[in-house]
Amino acid sequence: MDGDRLYGGRDADALMGGMGNDYLDEGAGHGDLEGGMGDDTLVGGLGPDAFAVDPTSGNDVIRDFTAGPGMFDHLALRDLRWEDLSFEDTPAGVRVSWQGGSVLLEGVRQADLAQDDFMFAEEPDLPPASRPATAPTPERPTPSVEGPDPRHGDLPGERFDQAADAAMRDGDVALTFTGDETYQVLVGEREADQLTGGESVDNIFGRDGADTLLGAGGDDVLQGDAGDDRLEGGDGMDRLDGGMGADTLTGGAMVDDIMGMEGADSIDAGAGHDMIEGGMGNDTITGGTGADAFIVDPHSGFDVITDMEVRGEAQGAFDHLALRDIRPDQVSVVDRAEGAFVSWNTDRDADPEGGVLLQGVFKADLRQSDFMFVEEPGFVPGISTAGSDWIFPG
Repeated sequence: MDGDRLYGGRDADALMGGMGNDYLDEGAGHGDLEGGMGDDTLVGGLGPDAFAVDPTSGNDVIRDFTAGPGMFDHLALRDLRWEDLSFEDTPAGVRVSWQGGSVLLEGVRQADLAQDDFMFAEEPDLPPASRPATAPTPERPTPSVEGPDPRHGDLPGERFDQAADAAMRDGDVALTFTGDETYQVLVGEREADQLTGGESVDNIFGRDGADTLLGAGGDDVLQGDAGDDRLEGGDGMDRLDGGMGADTLTGGAMVDDIMGMEGADSIDAGAGHDMIEGGMGNDTITGGTGADAFIVDPHSGFDVITDMEVRGEAQGAFDHLALRDIRPDQVSVVDRAEGAFVSWNTDRDADPEGGVLLQGVFKADLRQSDFMFVEEPGFVPGISTAGSDWIFPG
């Protein structure tokens, strides 16, 4: 069965293939790739990537998996445990199999695999260790290419802009499209709105004002824009963007992509393997159950993470800080009464640009697998390498 060809851009993207034999190329950045049902080909591109698989994923191929110690590329396994997996070296690479499916890691051997390469998305599971990690593995080359230029031709978005521009200026807009499933676009006024989606796919824009946007069911995109907004994704794989203002963002079941943007935001991602970025401002973040990536950069402000899970089997690949435009040697970790304070100083002046307080977690609890460096794999000085060890004999 023929499938889709999906290309990401130069920043973090989430690509989902669905049915069919799809080709996904995420491009540069810290991305999520999920081929879905079918025999898919996945290219992560430069930067760390999560390749999501489950028992229904078919037989996939990953063409540029960086294996070995260092929290970087990893398999995000849903509804699978370590004991469900088997391994076979083939001329093309190591095949990781489970009942009903597999993934081939091109150019990788069993002996190249480390504990950091396996993230069990619902609850921690730690593969066995055979030999200790001593340094992170450099990133492998990638066959990633830029996708087609979307600026050519009369795009549906351009026609939508021309048709709805006047209505958007004057007040609420609601547009519904029906294909394989219903797709709804809701645009609020420039005052405080309360907009609620349906059980299918919604794209909801609050615009100005203190808006309340409720996604309900389906895979939704909620954008608060200016104002102190409340966004709730509900069930489904949702993308929440608070915009400017002190926003309250709540994910829900399944995988969510949540961005606070500007302002002191309050974020609760809920269940699932979520990507969470507080953005500029001093944010309070709860990841919820499941493995979460907390994304920070030099301009993220001073945040608090209330539930970073790092102990026990979570000392392997699970919750982690994803540090963008920050090097390992620019990171400092010190204990405070409330927990470990992870800060970064990229300009080498007297004060850090930002930091994260990990409530209830202390420096001795942290492992290298709790730190992902987006530009290249790295280890933080003074942090234990336990949980990043090689799995198979050399």
